[in-house]
Amino acid sequence: MQDEAAIQRVISTYSQHASLAEWDAVLALFRPDAVWTVPHLGLTFEGHDGIRGALHAFFGEMDYVLQLNAPAVIDVDGDTAFARSGIREAGKSRGKDEGFEFFGLYEDRLARSADGQWRFAHRTFRGVGTHYFPLAPAG
Repeated sequence: MQDEAAIQRVISTYSQHASLAEWDAVLALFRPDAVWTVPHLGLTFEGHDGIRGALHAFFGEMDYVLQLNAPAVIDVDGDTAFARSGIREAGKSRGKDEGFEFFGLYEDRLARSADGQWRFAHRTFRGVGTHYFPLAPAG
């Protein structure tokens, strides 16, 4: 269970740092040769530079976002693991009085690094649904 707890920590740490746009901390959770895919949008990003560019582009469309992940179902096989977790992102579209919610599943393949730390080797986001809605004025 120690590996499962360490892997869940990687997944939860990703969500917290991504919500704060702390890209160096996010990328530290990925292997240098990692791949991130978003099949429903036909997107694939490779390596730290590709993933960083994608994160900047996605989050550039938002004034703020909070990403909430459900506990993952994790299967460990030696120095590799597969995890699946639900995700909800909620926030505000940049420059608009519009909120959004993105729902989906992350399917992750992780690998244990030489220093014993778990890192994402391949991360796939499978979108389930998206909602946009007007925000009520303050007052």
